[in-house]
Amino acid sequence: MEEIKPVGLINDKKKKNFYIDKFKVFLTSDKNVQVYISRKHRNGAGKYKINNVNINNKKIVLSLDFNIDMFETGAAVMNQRILFFRVQPNCKIIEVILSDQSRK
Repeated sequence: MEEIKPVGLINDKKKKNFYIDKFKVFLTSDKNVQVYISRKHRNGAGKYKINNVNINNKKIVLSLDFNIDMFETGAAVMNQRILFFRVQPNCKIIEVILSDQSRK
């Protein structure tokens, strides 16, 4: 499957709204949602777990660990993730930090 671009936190409002509309994300009525597209993982299995959240005023840095449980298989085709984060009004995620725990 072709890579989804751009990878990373989507700041362009038009691109962000494209993904919100395409995947029918209705997390809030005003769509106060931020979008993150992951890099490719080595297989389709696995999920993200929140490791840490740092908040400085209204700016958020989110740390996530990518984990593959022993019973998950890598048969899925899609090895990227599109993550949708609901944020409070006037708050903004400024950075998403990923670590791949499955490679350890």
